Amino acid sequence: MKRFVFLIIGMLLYCGVAIAQNRVIDASDRQPIAAASVFDATGNIVGLTLINGEFPDVPLTSYPITLRCIGYEDLTIKVPANRTWEMKPMIYELEEIVVVPVKRNVLKQTFYAREYLSLRLPIGIDTSEDGASNYINEDTITFFLEHMAVRYVPTTKDAKFGGDTSLRILNSRCYSRYNIADMDSVAYDAQSNFPSMLSLCTIDDTPIDATDEFKGQSGTTKQYKKPGKSGMAIVMRQNANTFKVTEDMLAGKKDHSSSPWLLSLSGLSMDINQLFSTQTYRANDKCIYQPKDIMEASFVMQADGKGRLIRKAIKTKNPIVIRSMVEVYLVENEYLTKEEAKREYKDDELGMRITAPATVPPLNAATQKLVKRAKAEAKNR
Repeated sequence: MKRFVFLIIGMLLYCGVAIAQNRVIDASDRQPIAAASVFDATGNIVGLTLINGEFPDVPLTSYPITLRCIGYEDLTIKVPANRTWEMKPMIYELEEIVVVPVKRNVLKQTFYAREYLSLRLPIGIDTSEDGASNYINEDTITFFLEHMAVRYVPTTKDAKFGGDTSLRILNSRCYSRYNIADMDSVAYDAQSNFPSMLSLCTIDDTPIDATDEFKGQSGTTKQYKKPGKSGMAIVMRQNANTFKVTEDMLAGKKDHSSSPWLLSLSGLSMDINQLFSTQTYRANDKCIYQPKDIMEASFVMQADGKGRLIRKAIKTKNPIVIRSMVEVYLVENEYLTKEEAKREYKDDELGMRITAPATVPPLNAATQKLVKRAKAEAKNR
Protein backbone atom coordinates (compact mmCIF):
# COMPACT_ATOMS: atom_id res chain seq x y z
CA MET A 1 0.00 0.00 0.00
CA LYS A 2 2.87 2.39 0.71
CA ARG A 3 4.16 1.92 -2.84
CA PHE A 4 0.69 2.74 -4.13
CA VAL A 5 0.48 5.92 -2.01
CA PHE A 6 3.83 7.21 -3.27
CA LEU A 7 2.96 6.28 -6.84
CA ILE A 8 -0.34 8.16 -6.74
CA ILE A 9 1.32 11.37 -5.50
CA GLY A 10 2.51 12.13 -9.01
CA MET A 11 -0.21 10.33 -10.97
CA LEU A 12 -3.92 11.22 -10.79
CA LEU A 13 -6.32 12.58 -13.22
CA TYR A 14 -9.56 14.38 -13.61
CA CYS A 15 -12.09 12.66 -15.82
CA GLY A 16 -15.04 14.72 -17.06
CA VAL A 17 -18.46 13.16 -17.53
CA ALA A 18 -19.41 12.25 -21.10
CA ILE A 19 -22.12 10.17 -22.71
CA ALA A 20 -20.77 7.08 -24.42
CA GLN A 21 -22.18 6.88 -27.95
CA ASN A 22 -19.42 4.97 -29.72
CA ARG A 23 -18.90 1.23 -29.38
CA VAL A 24 -16.16 -1.16 -30.42
CA ILE A 25 -16.53 -4.88 -31.07
CA ASP A 26 -14.40 -7.85 -32.10
CA ALA A 27 -14.46 -8.16 -35.89
CA SER A 28 -14.54 -11.97 -35.73
CA ASP A 29 -17.14 -12.83 -33.08
CA ARG A 30 -18.97 -9.46 -32.82
CA GLN A 31 -18.53 -9.30 -29.04
CA PRO A 32 -17.82 -5.98 -27.28
CA ILE A 33 -14.20 -5.14 -26.44
CA ALA A 34 -13.52 -3.80 -22.96
CA ALA A 35 -10.43 -2.05 -21.60
CA ALA A 36 -9.25 -0.56 -24.90
CA SER A 37 -7.48 2.78 -24.50
CA VAL A 38 -8.45 5.75 -26.68
CA PHE A 39 -5.46 7.86 -27.74
CA ASP A 40 -5.80 11.34 -29.22
CA ALA A 41 -3.69 12.74 -32.05
CA THR A 42 -0.94 13.82 -29.64
CA GLY A 43 -0.61 10.41 -27.95
CA ASN A 44 -2.55 11.20 -24.77
CA ILE A 45 -5.04 8.66 -23.41
CA VAL A 46 -8.41 10.43 -23.46
CA GLY A 47 -10.75 7.55 -22.63
CA LEU A 48 -11.28 3.82 -22.07
CA THR A 49 -13.87 1.39 -23.42
CA LEU A 50 -16.26 -0.06 -20.87
CA ILE A 51 -17.21 -3.70 -20.42
CA ASN A 52 -19.93 -3.22 -23.08
CA GLY A 53 -17.42 -1.79 -25.56
CA GLU A 54 -18.69 1.79 -25.32
CA PHE A 55 -16.36 4.77 -25.11
CA PRO A 56 -17.09 8.47 -24.59
CA ASP A 57 -17.12 11.22 -27.17
CA VAL A 58 -13.90 13.19 -27.45
CA PRO A 59 -13.39 16.73 -28.76
CA LEU A 60 -13.01 17.28 -32.49
CA THR A 61 -9.50 18.62 -31.88
CA SER A 62 -8.47 15.17 -30.59
CA TYR A 63 -8.88 13.50 -33.98
CA PRO A 64 -7.63 11.32 -35.48
CA ILE A 65 -7.99 9.02 -32.46
CA THR A 66 -6.52 5.54 -32.07
CA LEU A 67 -8.03 2.67 -30.10
CA ARG A 68 -5.49 0.23 -28.68
CA CYS A 69 -6.23 -3.04 -26.90
CA ILE A 70 -3.95 -5.96 -26.24
CA GLY A 71 -4.60 -8.81 -28.67
CA TYR A 72 -5.94 -6.53 -31.41
CA GLU A 73 -4.64 -4.43 -34.26
CA ASP A 74 -4.86 -0.69 -33.59
CA LEU A 75 -8.00 1.03 -34.88
CA THR A 76 -7.63 4.61 -36.15
CA ILE A 77 -10.74 6.80 -36.46
CA LYS A 78 -10.08 9.90 -38.57
CA VAL A 79 -13.31 11.86 -38.01
CA PRO A 80 -16.13 11.69 -35.41
CA ALA A 81 -18.95 9.29 -36.26
CA ASN A 82 -21.16 7.76 -33.57
CA ARG A 83 -21.32 4.14 -34.62
CA THR A 84 -20.08 0.61 -33.90
CA TRP A 85 -16.43 0.09 -34.81
CA GLU A 86 -14.59 -3.19 -35.35
CA MET A 87 -11.12 -4.21 -34.16
CA LYS A 88 -9.30 -7.09 -35.83
CA PRO A 89 -7.76 -9.76 -33.56
CA MET A 90 -4.02 -10.34 -33.84
CA ILE A 91 -2.90 -13.56 -35.55
CA TYR A 92 -0.66 -15.76 -33.40
CA GLU A 93 1.64 -18.55 -34.51
CA LEU A 94 1.34 -21.89 -32.74
CA GLU A 95 4.28 -22.92 -30.55
CA GLU A 96 5.79 -26.36 -30.31
CA ILE A 97 4.94 -28.42 -27.23
CA VAL A 98 7.89 -28.46 -24.81
CA VAL A 99 8.52 -31.56 -22.65
CA VAL A 100 9.89 -30.41 -19.30
CA PRO A 101 12.00 -32.68 -17.05
CA VAL A 102 10.32 -33.30 -13.68
CA LYS A 103 13.20 -31.77 -11.71
CA ARG A 104 12.93 -28.47 -13.56
CA ASN A 105 9.85 -27.38 -11.70
CA VAL A 106 10.32 -23.61 -11.47
CA LEU A 107 9.13 -21.59 -14.46
CA LYS A 108 11.11 -18.40 -15.11
CA GLN A 109 9.21 -16.03 -17.38
CA THR A 110 10.77 -13.00 -19.05
CA PHE A 111 8.45 -10.18 -20.15
CA TYR A 112 8.68 -7.04 -22.24
CA ALA A 113 6.24 -4.32 -21.15
CA ARG A 114 4.97 -1.03 -22.51
CA GLU A 115 3.40 1.60 -20.30
CA TYR A 116 1.37 4.62 -21.38
CA LEU A 117 0.53 7.31 -18.85
CA SER A 118 -1.39 10.53 -19.45
CA LEU A 119 -1.92 13.33 -16.93
CA ARG A 120 -4.34 16.15 -17.63
CA LEU A 121 -4.00 19.32 -15.55
CA PRO A 122 -6.95 21.75 -15.92
CA ILE A 123 -5.69 25.31 -15.45
CA GLY A 124 -8.87 27.32 -16.03
CA ILE A 125 -12.55 27.13 -15.16
CA ASP A 126 -15.43 28.47 -17.21
CA THR A 127 -18.71 28.80 -15.28
CA SER A 128 -21.80 28.52 -17.47
CA GLU A 129 -25.16 30.22 -16.88
CA ASP A 130 -26.55 27.19 -15.06
CA GLY A 131 -23.66 27.27 -12.60
CA ALA A 132 -21.82 24.24 -13.97
CA SER A 133 -18.02 24.37 -14.07
CA ASN A 134 -16.16 23.37 -17.22
CA TYR A 135 -12.39 22.95 -17.23
CA ILE A 136 -10.58 24.70 -20.07
CA ASN A 137 -7.01 25.25 -21.23
CA GLU A 138 -5.72 21.91 -20.02
CA ASP A 139 -2.03 21.24 -19.65
CA THR A 140 -0.93 17.67 -20.36
CA ILE A 141 1.98 15.43 -19.45
CA THR A 142 2.55 12.23 -21.43
CA PHE A 143 4.81 9.33 -20.49
CA PHE A 144 5.74 6.26 -22.51
CA LEU A 145 7.89 3.64 -20.82
CA GLU A 146 9.43 0.32 -21.84
CA HIS A 147 10.40 -2.33 -19.31
CA MET A 148 12.00 -5.73 -19.01
CA ALA A 149 10.74 -7.86 -16.13
CA VAL A 150 10.91 -11.43 -14.86
CA ARG A 151 8.96 -13.66 -12.51
CA TYR A 152 9.51 -17.13 -11.06
CA VAL A 153 6.56 -19.53 -10.73
CA PRO A 154 6.83 -22.93 -8.95
CA THR A 155 5.02 -25.58 -11.01
CA THR A 156 4.81 -28.19 -8.24
CA LYS A 157 4.13 -27.97 -4.49
CA ASP A 158 7.71 -28.94 -3.60
CA ALA A 159 9.26 -26.30 -5.89
CA LYS A 160 9.14 -23.37 -3.46
CA PHE A 161 12.53 -21.69 -3.59
CA GLY A 162 12.23 -18.75 -1.19
CA GLY A 163 11.15 -16.08 -3.68
CA ASP A 164 7.75 -14.67 -4.68
CA THR A 165 6.01 -14.79 -8.04
CA SER A 166 5.52 -11.05 -8.55
CA LEU A 167 6.99 -9.21 -11.53
CA ARG A 168 10.49 -7.84 -10.95
CA ILE A 169 11.46 -4.88 -13.14
CA LEU A 170 15.09 -5.20 -14.28
CA ASN A 171 15.33 -2.26 -16.66
CA SER A 172 13.22 0.67 -17.83
CA ARG A 173 13.46 3.60 -20.20
CA CYS A 174 11.15 6.59 -20.27
CA TYR A 175 10.04 9.06 -22.92
CA SER A 176 8.04 12.07 -21.76
CA ARG A 177 6.35 15.13 -23.22
CA TYR A 178 5.28 18.24 -21.33
CA ASN A 179 2.66 20.60 -22.77
CA ILE A 180 2.56 23.14 -19.97
CA ALA A 181 1.94 26.89 -20.08
CA ASP A 182 2.25 26.99 -23.89
CA MET A 183 5.61 25.22 -23.70
CA ASP A 184 6.19 21.91 -25.52
CA SER A 185 9.23 19.93 -24.38
CA VAL A 186 10.34 16.30 -24.35
CA ALA A 187 12.77 14.19 -22.34
CA TYR A 188 14.42 10.78 -22.62
CA ASP A 189 15.77 8.70 -19.73
CA ALA A 190 17.63 5.60 -20.96
CA GLN A 191 17.67 4.00 -17.48
CA SER A 192 14.58 5.31 -15.78
CA ASN A 193 13.59 5.14 -12.12
CA PHE A 194 10.18 6.66 -12.81
CA PRO A 195 7.51 5.13 -10.47
CA SER A 196 5.85 2.56 -12.69
CA MET A 197 2.32 1.18 -12.64
CA LEU A 198 3.90 -2.11 -13.70
CA SER A 199 5.21 -2.50 -10.15
CA LEU A 200 1.59 -2.71 -8.99
CA CYS A 201 0.40 -5.13 -11.69
CA THR A 202 -0.04 -8.79 -10.87
CA ILE A 203 -0.20 -11.55 -13.45
CA ASP A 204 -2.27 -14.26 -11.79
CA ASP A 205 -0.39 -17.55 -11.49
CA THR A 206 -3.46 -19.52 -10.35
CA PRO A 207 -4.44 -22.23 -12.88
CA ILE A 208 -7.79 -21.58 -14.58
CA ASP A 209 -10.22 -24.41 -15.29
CA ALA A 210 -12.93 -23.11 -17.60
CA THR A 211 -14.56 -26.47 -18.36
CA ASP A 212 -17.65 -25.73 -16.24
CA GLU A 213 -18.00 -22.18 -17.58
CA PHE A 214 -17.92 -23.43 -21.19
CA LYS A 215 -19.99 -26.57 -20.54
CA GLY A 216 -22.51 -27.21 -23.29
CA GLN A 217 -20.90 -24.78 -25.74
CA SER A 218 -19.76 -26.27 -29.03
CA GLY A 219 -17.52 -24.86 -31.73
CA THR A 220 -14.23 -22.99 -31.44
CA THR A 221 -15.76 -19.80 -30.01
CA LYS A 222 -16.93 -19.93 -26.39
CA GLN A 223 -17.92 -17.24 -23.90
CA TYR A 224 -18.79 -16.92 -20.22
CA LYS A 225 -19.87 -13.84 -18.25
CA LYS A 226 -20.09 -13.35 -14.49
CA PRO A 227 -22.07 -10.31 -13.33
CA GLY A 228 -21.09 -8.04 -10.44
CA LYS A 229 -22.92 -5.39 -8.41
CA SER A 230 -22.38 -2.64 -10.96
CA GLY A 231 -21.69 -4.39 -14.22
CA MET A 232 -20.12 -7.50 -15.71
CA ALA A 233 -17.29 -8.60 -13.39
CA ILE A 234 -15.57 -11.28 -15.48
CA VAL A 235 -15.72 -12.13 -19.17
CA MET A 236 -14.04 -15.30 -20.48
CA ARG A 237 -13.68 -15.75 -24.22
CA GLN A 238 -12.04 -18.53 -26.22
CA ASN A 239 -11.50 -18.95 -29.94
CA ALA A 240 -9.30 -21.21 -32.02
CA ASN A 241 -6.11 -19.39 -30.98
CA THR A 242 -6.57 -17.70 -27.62
CA PHE A 243 -8.32 -17.81 -24.27
CA LYS A 244 -8.83 -14.39 -22.70
CA VAL A 245 -10.01 -13.34 -19.24
CA THR A 246 -11.04 -9.72 -18.70
CA GLU A 247 -11.88 -8.61 -15.16
CA ASP A 248 -13.58 -5.38 -14.20
CA MET A 249 -12.07 -4.98 -10.75
CA LEU A 250 -14.64 -2.36 -9.72
CA ALA A 251 -17.73 -4.35 -10.73
CA GLY A 252 -18.09 -5.51 -7.13
CA LYS A 253 -18.47 -1.91 -5.95
CA LYS A 254 -21.97 -0.49 -5.69
CA ASP A 255 -21.14 2.77 -7.48
CA HIS A 256 -18.35 1.29 -9.60
CA SER A 257 -15.63 3.31 -7.91
CA SER A 258 -13.07 2.91 -5.18
CA SER A 259 -11.69 5.57 -2.83
CA PRO A 260 -8.91 3.96 -0.78
CA TRP A 261 -9.21 5.28 2.77
CA LEU A 262 -5.46 5.24 3.35
CA LEU A 263 -5.00 7.70 0.49
CA SER A 264 -7.64 9.99 1.95
CA LEU A 265 -5.95 9.97 5.35
CA SER A 266 -2.68 10.85 3.62
CA GLY A 267 -4.12 13.89 1.83
CA LEU A 268 -4.16 11.98 -1.45
CA SER A 269 -7.90 11.38 -1.80
CA MET A 270 -8.88 9.91 -5.14
CA ASP A 271 -11.69 8.03 -6.83
CA ILE A 272 -10.66 5.16 -9.09
CA ASN A 273 -13.54 4.85 -11.55
CA GLN A 274 -12.16 2.38 -14.13
CA LEU A 275 -9.83 -0.54 -13.43
CA PHE A 276 -9.47 -3.53 -15.77
CA SER A 277 -7.08 -6.45 -16.06
CA THR A 278 -6.85 -8.78 -19.06
CA GLN A 279 -4.81 -11.98 -19.44
CA THR A 280 -4.47 -13.86 -22.72
CA TYR A 281 -3.46 -17.54 -22.94
CA ARG A 282 -2.72 -19.82 -25.85
CA ALA A 283 -5.93 -21.83 -26.40
CA ASN A 284 -6.22 -25.58 -25.89
CA ASP A 285 -9.01 -28.16 -26.18
CA LYS A 286 -9.09 -28.97 -22.45
CA CYS A 287 -9.94 -25.36 -21.43
CA ILE A 288 -7.45 -25.61 -18.55
CA TYR A 289 -4.79 -22.92 -18.40
CA GLN A 290 -1.48 -22.76 -16.52
CA PRO A 291 1.08 -19.95 -16.11
CA LYS A 292 3.12 -21.52 -18.94
CA ASP A 293 0.24 -20.76 -21.33
CA ILE A 294 0.22 -17.00 -20.75
CA MET A 295 0.97 -14.92 -23.83
CA GLU A 296 0.25 -11.35 -22.77
CA ALA A 297 -1.59 -9.23 -20.24
CA SER A 298 -2.81 -5.66 -19.85
CA PHE A 299 -3.93 -3.33 -17.09
CA VAL A 300 -5.82 -0.05 -17.54
CA MET A 301 -6.85 2.55 -14.97
CA GLN A 302 -8.74 5.82 -14.84
CA ALA A 303 -9.18 7.93 -11.70
CA ASP A 304 -10.26 11.26 -10.22
CA GLY A 305 -7.95 12.86 -7.68
CA LYS A 306 -8.55 15.95 -5.54
CA GLY A 307 -6.27 15.30 -2.57
CA ARG A 308 -4.61 18.31 -0.93
CA LEU A 309 -1.10 16.91 -1.27
CA ILE A 310 -1.68 15.90 -4.88
CA ARG A 311 -2.75 19.42 -5.87
CA LYS A 312 0.12 20.91 -3.87
CA ALA A 313 2.70 18.65 -5.56
CA ILE A 314 1.52 19.67 -9.03
CA LYS A 315 0.90 23.28 -7.92
CA THR A 316 -2.72 23.49 -8.98
CA LYS A 317 -6.05 24.16 -7.28
CA ASN A 318 -7.93 21.96 -9.71
CA PRO A 319 -8.25 18.17 -9.91
CA ILE A 320 -5.38 16.31 -11.58
CA VAL A 321 -5.99 13.43 -13.88
CA ILE A 322 -4.42 10.09 -14.88
CA ARG A 323 -5.24 7.45 -17.44
CA SER A 324 -2.83 4.55 -17.56
CA MET A 325 -2.37 1.48 -19.75
CA VAL A 326 0.22 -1.27 -19.26
CA GLU A 327 0.87 -3.99 -21.87
CA VAL A 328 2.91 -7.06 -20.89
CA TYR A 329 4.24 -9.50 -23.50
CA LEU A 330 5.90 -12.86 -22.89
CA VAL A 331 9.44 -13.06 -24.25
CA GLU A 332 10.59 -16.44 -22.98
CA ASN A 333 9.64 -19.42 -20.81
CA GLU A 334 12.58 -21.13 -19.13
CA TYR A 335 12.40 -24.08 -16.73
CA LEU A 336 14.85 -24.21 -13.82
CA THR A 337 15.64 -26.54 -10.97
CA LYS A 338 14.86 -25.20 -7.50
CA GLU A 339 18.56 -24.61 -6.90
CA GLU A 340 18.96 -22.70 -10.18
CA ALA A 341 15.89 -20.61 -9.35
CA LYS A 342 17.31 -19.68 -5.92
CA ARG A 343 20.59 -18.61 -7.50
CA GLU A 344 19.07 -16.64 -10.39
CA TYR A 345 16.45 -14.99 -8.18
CA LYS A 346 19.21 -13.75 -5.89
CA ASP A 347 21.57 -12.71 -8.68
CA ASP A 348 19.11 -11.07 -11.11
CA GLU A 349 20.93 -8.00 -12.36
CA LEU A 350 19.43 -4.65 -13.19
CA GLY A 351 20.07 -3.41 -16.68
CA MET A 352 18.71 -6.33 -18.73
CA ARG A 353 18.72 -5.28 -22.37
CA ILE A 354 15.29 -4.04 -23.43
CA THR A 355 14.21 -6.16 -26.38
CA ALA A 356 10.71 -6.33 -27.80
CA PRO A 357 9.67 -9.72 -29.19
CA ALA A 358 8.73 -9.90 -32.86
CA THR A 359 5.08 -10.54 -31.97
CA VAL A 360 4.62 -7.10 -30.35
CA PRO A 361 2.46 -4.78 -32.49
CA PRO A 362 3.89 -1.44 -33.67
CA LEU A 363 3.45 1.75 -31.67
CA ASN A 364 0.80 4.23 -32.72
CA ALA A 365 2.01 7.16 -34.83
CA ALA A 366 1.94 9.74 -32.02
CA THR A 367 4.03 7.57 -29.69
CA GLN A 368 6.51 6.86 -32.49
CA LYS A 369 6.92 10.61 -32.97
CA LEU A 370 7.50 11.10 -29.24
CA VAL A 371 10.18 8.39 -29.16
CA LYS A 372 11.96 9.75 -32.25
CA ARG A 373 11.87 13.36 -31.05
CA ALA A 374 12.99 12.56 -27.49
CA LYS A 375 15.93 10.46 -28.67
CA ALA A 376 16.99 13.09 -31.20
CA GLU A 377 16.92 15.92 -28.65
CA ALA A 378 18.78 13.82 -26.07
CA LYS A 379 21.47 13.02 -28.66
CA ASN A 380 21.95 16.68 -29.55
CA ARG A 381 22.43 17.86 -26.00
